[in-house]
Parts: sequence; structure tokens; C-alpha cells
Amino acid sequence: MNIIRNKNGFTYIFVLTIVMIMGIMLGMVGQSWKTIKQRELEEELIFRGDQVAEIVYQMSLPTGANVIPPLWPVNSTPKGILDELVNMKTVPSSGNKPEKKYRLRPSAIIDPMTNKPWKIVSPVGSANSFAGVMSESMDEPLRKSFKEIYDSKLLDNKNHYSDWQFTSELKQPLASSATQKKGQ
Repeated sequence: MNIIRNKNGFTYIFVLTIVMIMGIMLGMVGQSWKTIKQRELEEELIFRGDQVAEIVYQMSLPTGANVIPPLWPVNSTPKGILDELVNMKTVPSSGNKPEKKYRLRPSAIIDPMTNKPWKIVSPVGSANSFAGVMSESMDEPLRKSFKEIYDSKLLDNKNHYSDWQFTSELKQPLASSATQKKGQ
């Protein structure tokens, strides 16, 4: 009978249970927000890296009789190379083809995962050239496959964002897929 009359104990246990359940729920919401933020930053990383890769690829394509070298010499700081792409890289006209201008958005020179300038990718054996960019983030990516975005498998199944290299190779169509498309 004493237990029924003392309702304060039940109220205390009820409130404590509600607080514990709310704490668990807030913890789960916090994890989902973290995942959502990482997914959005990852998409921005792909978008910005793809822009750099596209410009490097377009500038490496032959125009008329001239072939533009796919690599730029590294004369200044790495940020200087990206600044050149923001400030317009102009390819002179050749024959009857007009002059081409390539421009990168100013925000595209910043790696969204680290909020710092990209790390410059140099081709093997040429430390003084620019071939693309990569992140310095050692976080594990959520995305493991890029088959719906790229023909290339260069970014698939990487363990860190720093393993994703956005170079002209990423934009080049695969020989086998080009052959299959011609046959269709």
C-alpha cells in the first residue's frame, strides 16, 4: 500500500526513462546529420574535382594542327596554377578555329573536404608539371563506385578521399566503350 501512495518515485523513473530515450534519439540524429554533411561534401568534392579534370582534358585535346600539351609547368606555388585556371587560360586560335578560353569557378580551387587549396597531382616522372588535383583528406569516402558518372574506374574502391585524383585521364573515354557505341 505504501508504494501506491508514493507516486514521486514512479514520476522520477518515468522522467529519467524519457530523458534517456531522448538522448539516444538525439545521438542517432547527430549521426545521420554527420552522414548527410559528409555526403554533401563528397558530392561537392566530385563536382569541383570534375571541373578541374574537364579543363585539363579539354586543354589537352588537339586543336587543328597544334596539339596543346596536357601538362603545365609548375613555375610558382600550386595555388598559382589553379589561379591561372580561374583567371582564364587562353588557347590561341589555329587555322580557322577560334581562340578558346577556359575558366574555373573561384570556389573550385578549394578542396571542400579540407577547406584548403587542392593538392596538385603531377604525372609520374615529372614533379614539375600539373596534371590535376586531389584532396588531402584521409577520411573514408561513402561512395565506392563511379560507374554512373565516369567511364573510367580510376576512382572506384578507394580507401581515402586523398586517393581520388581528378586528372584528364578521368575524362578520357575508354577505348572499349567507344568501340561498343560505334557498333550500336
